[in-house]
Amino acid sequence: MNFEIREMKNLTGAKARVYSVILDGEENTLLEQFFNENVEYLDDLKKVLYKIRVMAQNTGCRKSFFKEGEGAWADGMVALQDTGHLRLYGIYFHDAVILLGSGGHKPPGVVAYEDHPPLNAKAQQMKAVAKEIYRMITEKELKVHEDGTLEVF
Repeated sequence: MNFEIREMKNLTGAKARVYSVILDGEENTLLEQFFNENVEYLDDLKKVLYKIRVMAQNTGCRKSFFKEGEGAWADGMVALQDTGHLRLYGIYFHDAVILLGSGGHKPPGVVAYEDHPPLNAKAQQMKAVAKEIYRMITEKELKVHEDGTLEVF
């Protein structure tokens, strides 16, 4: 899987940096695609945006803002919590940095994303990104700094 990590400068703030990825051949980051694909859920999108801005500007990326183990426990994928029926998947590094990716609408009555093919596809996409990110960290191709900056070698 080939992608570029891109800082979302319009969302990054004094307390945390927000990143997403842009897949080869795509024009928008996964986070931009998430917002574009879910405009019909405006109230839930507002909740997502509010949470991102609070983390970036005021609180940092507290672990309590995310549901861990959204995929398999070791895959590194988290979901932003308390966002209505929208699920936004990402990778939590620490208080100063988060990489947000893909997600979508989880209809009422659907218990697990695996039970809803469109959401499952987005979750699988984010799991593949997480796997590659952690490979890059392990092989020292990517460094996550304490100030939230990411350095790709």
